[in-house]
Amino acid sequence: MKRMIIIMIALLLLGGCNTVISDNTSYADDNEEAATAYNLSFDGSDASYEVNGSTYITLGDEDVKITKAGTYILQGTLNNASIIVEVDKSEDVQLVLDNVTINSGDFAGIYIIEGDEITITLADDSVNTISDSGSYTQIDDNSVDALIYSKADLIINGNGTLILSSAYNHGIVSKDDLIITGGTYDIDVAGQGLSGKDCLLIQDGNFNIVAGKDALKSDNSEDEYRGYIYISGGDFKIYTGADAIYGYNLVNIEGGSFDITTAKSSNADSYKAIKSEYAITISGGDINIDSVDDGIHSNGDVTITGGNLYIESDDDGIHADALVQIDDGEITIIAHEGIEGTYVLINGGNINITASDDGINAAQKVNTYTPTIEVNGGYLTIVMGSGDTDGLDSNGYIIVNGGTIDVSGMNTFDAELGSEYNGGTIIVNGSVVDEIPEDMMGGGFGGFGGQNHGQGNNSGQMPGFGENNGYGWDTDDDESSASQFPGGFSGHHHGGH
Repeated sequence: MKRMIIIMIALLLLGGCNTVISDNTSYADDNEEAATAYNLSFDGSDASYEVNGSTYITLGDEDVKITKAGTYILQGTLNNASIIVEVDKSEDVQLVLDNVTINSGDFAGIYIIEGDEITITLADDSVNTISDSGSYTQIDDNSVDALIYSKADLIINGNGTLILSSAYNHGIVSKDDLIITGGTYDIDVAGQGLSGKDCLLIQDGNFNIVAGKDALKSDNSEDEYRGYIYISGGDFKIYTGADAIYGYNLVNIEGGSFDITTAKSSNADSYKAIKSEYAITISGGDINIDSVDDGIHSNGDVTITGGNLYIESDDDGIHADALVQIDDGEITIIAHEGIEGTYVLINGGNINITASDDGINAAQKVNTYTPTIEVNGGYLTIVMGSGDTDGLDSNGYIIVNGGTIDVSGMNTFDAELGSEYNGGTIIVNGSVVDEIPEDMMGGGFGGFGGQNHGQGNNSGQMPGFGENNGYGWDTDDDESSASQFPGGFSGHHHGGH
């Protein structure tokens, strides 16, 4: 049997356009079905439009109602009114914003009621502005709550600029898919910045977002193949009083440049920079985080295979309830606690951790694993704060098969159930050692069934893993990975990035 999470990660790293996320209890019985469950393609990236045959509309003081498929080029200023699109659910509409100003008053500036695929194109060199002036008065049974609100798939493309401002509501909300392939966005809203209920896909663009609630969001919790965020490029500057990037089932970042700041506000009870209920995968990008809550947080797994990450956090730098797996990347963490998970697996990368508490902590948060820290490769540097802190702290086991661990502090290693040193280099307070220091060590690993299938050369026995223990280790695989597991602003800004 193959775990769905392995299929997901493999497809992402191979550059495929489709991937899948597992449910919490089942395996992937059909690779082809698994590979097509999530659509990560960027349809609609072509921002061109034909002037001949298009309909020109000069905006004024009345609602503009579009009821037929076609391309509409909008120009001018709209006051106390809205652009309303309602076509047959099989029809497509392209709205070209060519230096448009919409002062929508007490309703959305653009309201898409029905259609198949609606595209908003930001005309080259155009500057387009949408703002409101109060809480919304509804015109039908839909609870419209955004400057741009769509009940259909929404694609935004082009090379122009879109400025969104609301002291009451969200920026852009699609109750279906939201796909952005280009443009410049200046968003300052009381609510969410960009939200696609089924998915939020971003290929490119420049984004400056100040949001009172989640800045980027996809929250469909009813379908295991929806509720995900996929970012392959773009420049993001985000300041939020809630979570900066939240994908219910999955957040997948393959590229882009991110400058993320979260601060506490009365709008939310979570202020994490990147968050998912199930899985976060990062394979590229330059990610700079300054967060009052966890920098990267998953109630399931976190997998990092590349990228440059700089994380400052008043809580955990990287947190997963189940598995944290790092295969590569340049990672710097300054936090209360550096990395936390039930199983922390480090196969590569350059990781620098400065922690006021533990550098790496493996604690029992799910029953899928016995708490374990396993290092098979990479270069790991840990500096702890003074007091009752540990460099590597496991409520279960510590296994070192390779790589370099350079740890400085009072208590450098703490494994309650035991440790095993099979290879690699360990440097403690500047001196190379030939065994794991026994600060608070238990016994050896004898008597536990089930081989460890990590990427190192560990020949010892691992606790809690049999030939297949539900959705634990798969003995057919050569590499370690794990399945899903369910599971006014105040604050401060750290300097010295």
